[in-house]
Amino acid sequence: GAQKPEVKPLVAASGFPPPPPPPPPPPPPVVVAPPVQEQSPQQLQQLQQPKQLQPPPPPLQPLQQPQHQLHQQQQQQQQWVLLPSLAPQQLQQHQWSALHRLQPSMEQQVKQHFEQQWQLQQQEQPSNSCQSAAPVAGVSATVAGKVWELSQEATGCREVQRALEEASTEVRRQLASELHGHVWEALRSPHANFVLQKCVATLEPEALQFIIDEMVLGSAEKAAKSKFGCRVFQRLIERCPGAQVSQLVEAVIADFAVVARHPYGNYVVQHLLEHATPEHRHSLSQLVERDIRGLAGDTFGSTVVSGALSKAPQENQLSLAKALLREEGLLVFIVCTKHGHNAVIRTLQVLEGAEREEARCRLLADESALRASKFGRSVLKHA
Repeated sequence: GAQKPEVKPLVAASGFPPPPPPPPPPPPPVVVAPPVQEQSPQQLQQLQQPKQLQPPPPPLQPLQQPQHQLHQQQQQQQQWVLLPSLAPQQLQQHQWSALHRLQPSMEQQVKQHFEQQWQLQQQEQPSNSCQSAAPVAGVSATVAGKVWELSQEATGCREVQRALEEASTEVRRQLASELHGHVWEALRSPHANFVLQKCVATLEPEALQFIIDEMVLGSAEKAAKSKFGCRVFQRLIERCPGAQVSQLVEAVIADFAVVARHPYGNYVVQHLLEHATPEHRHSLSQLVERDIRGLAGDTFGSTVVSGALSKAPQENQLSLAKALLREEGLLVFIVCTKHGHNAVIRTLQVLEGAEREEARCRLLADESALRASKFGRSVLKHA
């Protein structure tokens, strides 16, 4: 038959024969089951009986703590119970010591807890907020501790004044005590002087002694000539007994000639002529009478003369009117001035009989000059 072609081995292009084929995978292992062992009748009987449960192990006993540690824990628990019922103002040194022994995170939780409890108590029982000896609540609570700081501001001084109006007597004393050592600064302040005036108006006279002492120590006559201090001076004269403010009055009397001619001091002198003790009012009236010409010719001194003719004691008013009439040409000189014409009108009202007629004739002698002046025409209506 036909002969098969001879198969030649393949040769790679490089001239080497190809690699042999991979070997076949190994056969899977043969698993042989272990021989079954026959059990005896006793073993089969034990397997068929139910198993008995073992009793649980005894509980672990707590470690015994030393006696001093147990005592500390009991104290902390007692203080923990007391904290929520305390007000923030009452939580002082011995209560805070318990908090500092706790962990920082626990301390914050405790503080938040009792603050919330306090707020709830305030909402449920608002009337209990004023049961302590010196409660500071409402507006007073917002200004307590910073009265002097707020008094120097326009808005703050109004808050302090409102707190003084609404507070109790004891709280007013506490608020006013924060002004100790600042009286002279307050006298020169355009805002704090109103706080001092409110203190004078709301506190008892004995509680105002610190204001008087600091004014006397720093020169009472300077306070009388101060733009804002003269107001506080006048409020003290109105409010306090004469014996309490005698040092202030005597300081003004000692420097009367200067204070009476001062733009602000003249108001203090007029106030003293009205509200001081009878002895002091008489002394001041005599000082005005002795210097009647000089005061009547001064812009601010003439207001003191006019004030003395209306506010001094009755006998002193008459004596002053006669002194004006005795001074030649003085009535006609001051009749056309802003403040002097009031003194002339008051003189015509005080004098009687022949003395009044004499004063009227002197004024009418220069009637044309009086009619040319606004102030003179006002005087002619009373002549």
